[in-house]
Amino acid sequence: MSKADELATKLKQKQKTRVDAEARADLAIEHWPSQVYDMYHQLETWLEPLTHAGLNIRRVPTRVFERLPSGETFNYAIDQLQIEGNHNTITLDPIARFTIGGTGQVDIRGKGQALYIRRTENDMAEPVWQIQPVPRTGQPRPTPVALDELNFLSVIEQGLEL
Repeated sequence: MSKADELATKLKQKQKTRVDAEARADLAIEHWPSQVYDMYHQLETWLEPLTHAGLNIRRVPTRVFERLPSGETFNYAIDQLQIEGNHNTITLDPIARFTIGGTGQVDIRGKGQALYIRRTENDMAEPVWQIQPVPRTGQPRPTPVALDELNFLSVIEQGLEL
């Protein structure tokens, strides 16, 4: 095999690898909104008793623009989840599917809150959602907690000043 043939083989392998990576990224973006909406549905279920007491929950369409380190860009529609009560609002804003150390991030925006929900995978490649405090400058990264009913309702209690 000539040097040119070797280089042609290497080039084909690199191009195939890049095409495969782009296809995986496209698939990840395609599935991201449904993953977020499944999480929203669970949160709405937990909040149902509060809606009977006057809590307002709505989904607000938005667009997300992401750029990967490879230069690849994504522009997609996804909903925010707004939770309103006691004259306060908490917004869950899915800002990114591609994150360092995770497989998605949803910011929690509200009065006095510096939190986000991070999607990762456990050892069996199953999705896991965690509530993560935003680290303060110069401080160690705080330990995340599971996104479960009790932890989420604590976020609601604090954010809506209940």
